[in-house]
Amino acid sequence: MRVVPNILLLRVAFIPGIPAITLLVYDQGFLRIVSAACLCAVFLAVIIDLVISRSRISQVEVESPGLVRGTKSREMEVLLAFINPGPLLKRLRYGIPVSRFFRIESEIEGVIENLGSGKKHAVNLRLTPLKRGRYRFDNLHVETDSVIGFWLVRRRISLKTEMRVYPDLSIERKRLASIFLMRGHEGTHLVRQVGKGRDFEQLREYQTGDDYVDIDWKATARRQMPVTRTYQIEKTQEVYVVVDHSRLSGREIRVPLDEGLTDEWLYPEASSGGEEVISTQLEKFLHCALILASVAEKQGDQFGFVSFSDKVDQFIKAKSGKGHYNVIRDALFTLEPESVAPDFEPLMIALRQKLNRRSLIIMLIDLSDPFTAEHFFGALPLINRQHLILVNMVRPARARELFSRQSAPDSNGEIYEELGGHLQWQELKEIGNQLRHLGVELGLPDHEELCTEAVTQYLNVKNRQLI
Repeated sequence: MRVVPNILLLRVAFIPGIPAITLLVYDQGFLRIVSAACLCAVFLAVIIDLVISRSRISQVEVESPGLVRGTKSREMEVLLAFINPGPLLKRLRYGIPVSRFFRIESEIEGVIENLGSGKKHAVNLRLTPLKRGRYRFDNLHVETDSVIGFWLVRRRISLKTEMRVYPDLSIERKRLASIFLMRGHEGTHLVRQVGKGRDFEQLREYQTGDDYVDIDWKATARRQMPVTRTYQIEKTQEVYVVVDHSRLSGREIRVPLDEGLTDEWLYPEASSGGEEVISTQLEKFLHCALILASVAEKQGDQFGFVSFSDKVDQFIKAKSGKGHYNVIRDALFTLEPESVAPDFEPLMIALRQKLNRRSLIIMLIDLSDPFTAEHFFGALPLINRQHLILVNMVRPARARELFSRQSAPDSNGEIYEELGGHLQWQELKEIGNQLRHLGVELGLPDHEELCTEAVTQYLNVKNRQLI
């Protein structure tokens, strides 16, 4: 509780107070007695007003939600309820400190008139989050006038409201809606299923044309006749997405404003001379992970999530269901790039120890650094024979084949930039070839195609029964 002078006290102190003090000092007659009496009366009134008003808003309570979920760049609402068990408050002023990562759509400070005893007043705050992450409303400030009006009584009320802002997947879903996410059963047709499956179904007598590999020799010996194992197509498979949030994941992605993607890359500090919007590679990794979780749910598969930098941070076993999707979403929405080098050996050891079943592992990592790629090659043999691995990263903006541009360079500087980009593209192609020898496919899509590329790879693997 804090008490500060109101404007009325300042007016009393300067307008009648200064003349009264002047008379008290310089006048020797009756006016000196009158001025002294006036000053004593005003001082007594001010002290009494202070004493009786200190606890004026001590009983005011504020009800707030414990948890509010929202999506980046979409308006969200926080409902606050002011309750006054004490005496009538003719004027209650409130103010809420808000993080700079929110755009304020409604007033965050205001005045409640005539809040009577036992009454409740609701205030709806409308905010638009500009960045994903976890935020808290820790306190709220209220203020009211004292009984006479000489003082302003202020109080800070503690709140326990947590704001969880998740990535906005609307644009990614629109890109994939017609192909992957929103497909129903209309117009479906039979498609030949490649592969024979890996789940054991039953034993039966050997028939002409059966593969010798499928003969169960122990059952054949028991029955004294050839017996063949039959398999069924696996309907439920385990899919894991591994997200690297080390230093390379913080690589900037610059999008010109004229591409119309401002809503997708909405950041308060993300501009370069007003011509570009800046995000990071990690943002696209997280978008891709959530999109893959949604697609796996629709395909009937189990989905797991792993995040790491110089150590394994989170390891969520593969499950299915809406509740499990929310668990993964809560696990990744606070990830930020860390200024450390990635360490792949603890990751591979954890995957080898915790994954007992052959799984599809989609790794979202950046291998543009040769040292990092070499480290990855050394750790990969720990799991590449047990699991099917796909690696995806966002292609660096200038890493492209020479003469692939539609227009010729305008200056010598652009020529050197093209040569540097070609060398980087060639290094990435060599890294991809080395991974291919280890049975790992490397994807190098542009930032807007990362989700589409990863989902296409996953569906191809599932249709061909490669897991």
